[in-house]
Amino acid sequence: MTDFESRAADWLSVGEALQRILASASPLDVEEVPLRDAVGRALATDITAPTQQPPWESSAMDGYAVRGGDVAEANPDKPVELTVVGAVLPATRFQGEVAPGQAVRIMTGGSVPAGADTIIRVEDTDREQGKPGRIVIFSDRDRGRHVRPAAEDWGRGDIALRAGTGIGPGQIGVLATAYAANVPVRRKPIVAILASGDELQDVEIGPPGPDRIPESNSHVVAAAVHLAGGTPLRLGIAKDNPHDIHAHLERAREADVLVTLGGASMGEGDLFKRVLDDVGFRLDFWRVRIRPGTPASFGHLPRQGGPDQAVFGLPGNPASTFVTFEVLVRPFLLALAGHARVHRTVISARAADDLRTPEGLTGFLRVTLIHEAEVTEASLTGPQGSGLVSSLGTADGLAVVPEGVQAVTEGSPVDVILLDDTPGLSIGTPLLGSVPR
Repeated sequence: MTDFESRAADWLSVGEALQRILASASPLDVEEVPLRDAVGRALATDITAPTQQPPWESSAMDGYAVRGGDVAEANPDKPVELTVVGAVLPATRFQGEVAPGQAVRIMTGGSVPAGADTIIRVEDTDREQGKPGRIVIFSDRDRGRHVRPAAEDWGRGDIALRAGTGIGPGQIGVLATAYAANVPVRRKPIVAILASGDELQDVEIGPPGPDRIPESNSHVVAAAVHLAGGTPLRLGIAKDNPHDIHAHLERAREADVLVTLGGASMGEGDLFKRVLDDVGFRLDFWRVRIRPGTPASFGHLPRQGGPDQAVFGLPGNPASTFVTFEVLVRPFLLALAGHARVHRTVISARAADDLRTPEGLTGFLRVTLIHEAEVTEASLTGPQGSGLVSSLGTADGLAVVPEGVQAVTEGSPVDVILLDDTPGLSIGTPLLGSVPR
């Protein structure tokens, strides 16, 4: 392919760029991890159930297992009295069958005895406080109810959870119920992150001097990689000379993905392109019709004895780095990790401000979200300059101004991509009005 130095900008739409990126994503190798370590990973294979679930008809209530016909029309004025012939705990079974006129005491989850088709809740009985061995029932409202069928969740050999499913608490519950003590998942993508610039100083070294500025982008991307289920590998800051950039790139050889920060345009000091070309980089595209972040690029570095390394070149301005990672890199990492769903949730909100972007670009504006009176409003986090960091700290989402639309005016509907990784950042309202926000 033509190298960076002589190639004209592609100026792909966001959709075209993302389509090319995802088309090149092949899920990584499969590995097995203990159930406790599977959270955040993606299933690599379908999980089939070794047994039916529930394994037997079970009670949904603490109460009494009876024949429904025996309690028909029971009421406080005309209660029904039955003989208690046994008890069932969750780990025990009743031997025999419930005959007409009989009842079996049962706990939630207990196996429903043969012959019974109804569980009468304890509250509708005298709790055996009258005659020994007898139960008085004051209501028939439970007739035919509270018996959970066997195999209601799944039958033996059914698929309990499908490949590509992301694993959270709910999925852990399914896997545990399906006896999946070890879970087949895709390997986490290793992402090397390299910033460059003589003017940058890492915050971990200390406050910058008068001729330095703090390097924040690699920390932003490392955090985003971690939350996307990858393993970040920060390579530090390369100096503005080809030799130092080469030396840093050598440390990235084993990574699945390389993300370079800065040096994405055509300035004299933007050396990443030149150095990448020297090591055989194959450029797929350069420049996307996105705001902020138009200089973004994507391609591959060949590697002997292994798959090519995907390379993203992200602009060095903080907001540009943040947005292009969210829109272009994050879905790719999720695809590598085997996730079937790689895109964030999009909601419709009402613009609380005029949301403007150049007409020929798709704009992603940082917004805060407030949900009140059944309406979610999106307000700008402040000035939207690509070099500003403060707009990132309070962003609940990215409001999307589509290409060809110069502005979404105040009061108009707007799509917002939710940024919902951080605990405690929520636009929801309490279920109970008395709960403090």
